[in-house]
Amino acid sequence: MPHIIVEYAEQLLDAEGAGALLEAVRLGVAESGLYKAEQIKTRAYGFRAFTSADGRPYIHIQARIKSGREGDNARRMARAVLSRLDALDCAAAVVTVEVVEMDRASYGKWVPD
Repeated sequence: MPHIIVEYAEQLLDAEGAGALLEAVRLGVAESGLYKAEQIKTRAYGFRAFTSADGRPYIHIQARIKSGREGDNARRMARAVLSRLDALDCAAAVVTVEVVEMDRASYGKWVPD
């Protein structure tokens, strides 16, 4: 169920690198033990223009999960994702992970027959 959104400076990754990043993030979420790999949805968006304190490119990962999980689970997921990224050869100045709870009452889902 989680929706993982990866935003990265375009200068960091080509299409192949973005795919490898998404796979690493998906595996990290799965290794957290909170979700099965087949439940995880990932997508990436490259951005061309950005600012940062030192002008260096960065990556931000947002994990959107339904509300109701304990805070420790969010920390565990963030750590698992970050540990998977160590294996990537990426020149990002920093990689951040943010776990955001979606309101369970307002979440809807449609699956065609």
